[in-house]
Amino acid sequence: MVLSVVAVLWAGVVWLNRRRLAAVDGTRDRSEGTVIFVEPVRWLFVVWGFKSFVYGLRRAGCRHQVRLFRWSGTAGALLVLPDLMRRGRLLRKAERLARLVERIADQHPGCPLHLCGYSTGCYIAAEALRRIRPNLRVGRVILLAGTFSPTFPLADLSGRTSGVHTFHSPVDFVINGLGPLLFGCNDRRFSLAGGMVGLRHAPGFVTQYAWSGADVSLGYLGDHFSITTPRFIAARVAPLLTARGDYRPTGSE
Repeated sequence: MVLSVVAVLWAGVVWLNRRRLAAVDGTRDRSEGTVIFVEPVRWLFVVWGFKSFVYGLRRAGCRHQVRLFRWSGTAGALLVLPDLMRRGRLLRKAERLARLVERIADQHPGCPLHLCGYSTGCYIAAEALRRIRPNLRVGRVILLAGTFSPTFPLADLSGRTSGVHTFHSPVDFVINGLGPLLFGCNDRRFSLAGGMVGLRHAPGFVTQYAWSGADVSLGYLGDHFSITTPRFIAARVAPLLTARGDYRPTGSE
């Protein structure tokens, strides 16, 4: 009886999550620009962070179209670890994301096009950037609580983006600390993840932001899940996507 009730409640949560996603995925006019949100592992079949991310952008007045890039599989939804540890599969998903980026750039030349990865989605977003055609340059890349290692190389992405902005928290110890120590980061190194301790020797076009106690007032408690709370996204992330500057994609055909 208890299991049946739990199953019904869980199914209701998943249904509500998908319905809310459908209400915000791909909304607004592409002429304002596009942000591709690369999902984290879809643990328990729930897409985490996307709805609140979109609400945060809208709260700040950002009118960009926001599209969800789905990649997490059934095994990851059930057990998490397969989607964290199967590097070959993650790279295949990065290849698919790269082709999507190219299609959007070709269909809407001159319109802003940005990437935002969350958790394992950061690894896929960065690897996708490596795989877009050489003459294509996108806008800003936002990496939220990435589960790659602190030595994950980004220098070769120079010239492919107008800037990379990474967010990490020293108190994100369970997901980006203990987990990577036990099971490895996405790039198969066993260490604290960059989403906890930041990146070492980051190139000049990469800007890093460490969590501070002041972020608590924005709803970001330093953990792995509240980083996409609407107030934090509106205050810290939206300005990066709407700021004037050289962030329009070049090289579209």
